[in-house]
Amino acid sequence: NALNGTLPTEIGAWTSIHEVTVHNNALSGTLPSEIGAWASIVNFYAYNNALSGTLPTEMAGWTSLGDLFILNNRFSGAIPAITLVSRCHLTLTSAPFGNTFDCPTPTALST
Repeated sequence: NALNGTLPTEIGAWTSIHEVTVHNNALSGTLPSEIGAWASIVNFYAYNNALSGTLPTEMAGWTSLGDLFILNNRFSGAIPAITLVSRCHLTLTSAPFGNTFDCPTPTALST
């Protein structure tokens, strides 16, 4: 892909989506809160971009999440209380660059 710019709020209308793969692009800006409507999302891959800001609290509605890969962006702040299904993969940061989340990680993130 060669995606750049921000993710439009209209992507929240994709309510039946199971996987979003937008890694290794030049996406910037914040994740729109409308992605909280993705109740059936299983895999979200948005690593290696220039996304920033806090993760939307609406992501706490993602109850089927298995993989969340968002390393190598510029996210910061608190991590929403996302419930992960068993055998999940969670990759939030990658030292020495990338996200700077506030710790601790919410207990809901444990499997």
